[in-house]
Amino acid sequence: MKIFVTGATGFVGAHTARALLAAGHELRLLARDPEALRRYFRRFGPVPDDIVAGDMRDAALMDKAMRGCDAVFHAAALVSVDPKRAEEIYRNNLAGIDAVLGTACRQGVERILYVSSLSVLFQKGVTRIDESTPLGRPANAYARSKRDCDEHVRRMQAEGRPVQMTYPAGIFGPDDPKLSEANHGVTSFVKVVPQTSTGLQAIDVRDLADAHRFLLENPPQGDFEAARFIVGGRYYPWAEFHGLLQTLTGRRIAAPRLPGAVLRAMGGFVDTLRKLVPFETQVSGEAMSYVTEWAEASSARILGRMGRDFRSGAETFGDTIRWLVAEGHLDAKFAGRLAA
Repeated sequence: MKIFVTGATGFVGAHTARALLAAGHELRLLARDPEALRRYFRRFGPVPDDIVAGDMRDAALMDKAMRGCDAVFHAAALVSVDPKRAEEIYRNNLAGIDAVLGTACRQGVERILYVSSLSVLFQKGVTRIDESTPLGRPANAYARSKRDCDEHVRRMQAEGRPVQMTYPAGIFGPDDPKLSEANHGVTSFVKVVPQTSTGLQAIDVRDLADAHRFLLENPPQGDFEAARFIVGGRYYPWAEFHGLLQTLTGRRIAAPRLPGAVLRAMGGFVDTLRKLVPFETQVSGEAMSYVTEWAEASSARILGRMGRDFRSGAETFGDTIRWLVAEGHLDAKFAGRLAA
């Protein structure tokens, strides 16, 4: 099967492309920076030679690039927490949906897969999330763009377009091309894990890539409105996650007790401060809401389709921490026995 892939220089796209190549599929990869893509794939084996240089918003280029392809996988998105880029992020991601998925539908491609985000289903007061949970109302530009892209894809599904959609949770794992926010967060978690309300939902990027490969190889027969799949991995109450990291590293990790209200207030203060003095940070009111008010999400639909379970948290976070040390993102002393 010949598959057109966007986002292969990102964490999800790179691992999905590797899973598809390992399964014997041919790929045509879209990249704004083809050399960065080649550098990444050179570390793992043969470098794909069918690379289209360009931007996902270029509809004419997408029309040309998809010709001869049997499937389309769309993971590309502009990601930034810089408030100055809010409107740029929002417009670009919506334009990418129109250019990539719209072109695929017009060309009659029968296997189309779009990567959304579990964050679009988050809302306060919900105790459990599944595919029937209504879309939430996120505040930051990236999350809003993903939410509105999701709504656009749902309209396409309602019209009978052959588009499937996944909802990953927080994505962790090794071999990250650009050090994603989630993996960067692990460099903090091995030093301190706040004990607060709810917990962390984490999917291994390799499990997510395998789910994407499976869905492209096994498209549903009609009823594309049901072709939405939470790929949520495992859920860890914060105390359990703290214990997991201590067991893996053999180190004592700080675990201060911080009420959810305190963390959310801190996030709100940072939001106000960033309006006066813009700076990059992972702390925001919305992020602290995720940390303290998250509801466990069910992956029963995708696991039922695939007939398998996700790998253990010990494997996911053990491999992630070893990789962070090997790549120089984390001092070996914080990895404890994993550094050996």
